[in-house]
Amino acid sequence: MDIKYRVPILDEMEKLSEQIMVSYVSAYKGLMKDKYLSSLKEGHWVPILQESVQSGGTCLIAELDGVIIGSTVFGTTDDGNERFAQWHAFYLLPQYIGLGIGHLFYQKIEAEMLMQGCKYCVLEVLSSNDRAIQFYLSHGYHKTEVYEIQENEMTLSCDKMTKILRG
Repeated sequence: MDIKYRVPILDEMEKLSEQIMVSYVSAYKGLMKDKYLSSLKEGHWVPILQESVQSGGTCLIAELDGVIIGSTVFGTTDDGNERFAQWHAFYLLPQYIGLGIGHLFYQKIEAEMLMQGCKYCVLEVLSSNDRAIQFYLSHGYHKTEVYEIQENEMTLSCDKMTKILRG
């Protein structure tokens, strides 16, 4: 497969939002309320993506034959001593999960974080999302905290995970 990894252009935000919506609903089916998941519309993530990019965040897409099959968003910040990445989203279309594409995409994402001077990365994942947790553990992340949030009439348990990045 000849997958291209790149920064999306502004005109692609609608298509990107649609890819995230399909991937998100698939990833969280059975982990979040169906009522919430079915309420999401294709353009749901457009303003969130635009705000992230306008505030200096990095958005990358994985593209196969002109179709966006995956996406990621992360920001960078400083903890007072070191620059680090706050990884907000990483989604693949369901038909591309389990083929090694996530691993290849992850390598590009980590390389971009290192290029931006990040020394470590922090992410949050639903505690019940075993597939994602196993992916992150297999890529060197470890749990640093478990906490609950109230969101969209749901109480969700989340794991905070961290990885030291090495260049």
